[in-house]
Amino acid sequence: MIRVLRCVVLLLMFSATAKADNLPAADGSASAAVPAPTTAPAVSAPATTEVTKTPPAEATTPPKPSAIVFKTQADGSGSFHFPLTGSKKFLEVFTYQPAGSDATTPVIMVMTGVDRNASTYRNDWIKVADQYHFRIIVPRFDEQDFPGSYGYNLGNIQDAKTHRRLPKSQWSFALVNDIFDALRQQGVTSQSQYYLFGNSAGCQFVHRMLTLLPQPEVKAAICAAAGWWTLPDTDQRWPYGLRESPVKVTQSQLGDYFSKPILFTVGANDDDPENRLLRHSKQAMAQGANRLERAENYFTISQQQAELNNLPFNWHFVVLPDIGHSGSKMSAYAAGQFSHFEQQHEFNP
Repeated sequence: MIRVLRCVVLLLMFSATAKADNLPAADGSASAAVPAPTTAPAVSAPATTEVTKTPPAEATTPPKPSAIVFKTQADGSGSFHFPLTGSKKFLEVFTYQPAGSDATTPVIMVMTGVDRNASTYRNDWIKVADQYHFRIIVPRFDEQDFPGSYGYNLGNIQDAKTHRRLPKSQWSFALVNDIFDALRQQGVTSQSQYYLFGNSAGCQFVHRMLTLLPQPEVKAAICAAAGWWTLPDTDQRWPYGLRESPVKVTQSQLGDYFSKPILFTVGANDDDPENRLLRHSKQAMAQGANRLERAENYFTISQQQAELNNLPFNWHFVVLPDIGHSGSKMSAYAAGQFSHFEQQHEFNP
């Protein structure tokens, strides 16, 4: 009798276990016996400010990011907040879209000077954007979240105090592409590439971004009147050269950089050696006494590096007569050059 009772108990236990294997787990995820979903949720933007509990079976699936909400005025000017990954902070982005714009309208990402005055740069581009029909996107990397030259000119790759490399999601260099990718994912643009422009500190941003992170999303770039440069060789220590740079740059990367269609420009009157914003360190002065000399030297050294290593070189250099250090005049010139490139697939300096 005792043996019979034991058999009955064992049968009841087995039956309960089999049923449990087909039930969802306590947190809502399926048990190991149930196949996990094979498709990920749709993504509308590359960043999020919300953290959701992910079932164990889908632990590698990223949480759904927040969508960008545009605020556009009747005249086409506007702005939006771009969420920064890993925080509750936002990057303010100023925009302009000419009348008749649609998803096919070419996009220009504009990088400001040292004042981080994104709304001013956006306004400087309105007239020429109407003339040439471009959509303008101007991120504002404010001093609070992207302090000093480390936070902006040098891409926020390193902590200014410890010099330790920060996560790539925090790099201002990477955020430019993230913004463009978000615009594509939300259907704002159907363009696969964008134009990139930077003046003064913005030119510092642009040339370092393309040196350290050659971007296939950048169709062509114009870099105007940088105060000082990161030379594309290892003779100089970072940030004046690539020796001990926070991101290792290979010959293949330099080849991608040199082959990118880039127009470097500076005003003929941008030759003041005492300009208050001009860096006067020993290494900067070795590049030249003023912005004009430094731009010429950077281009020449880069061209020599390309020739020395048998790398393709698709850059242009032009000195603009009767122009000093002017963001608005450089913006107008750049718009015309981008328009020519859009039609002829090359610059016409």
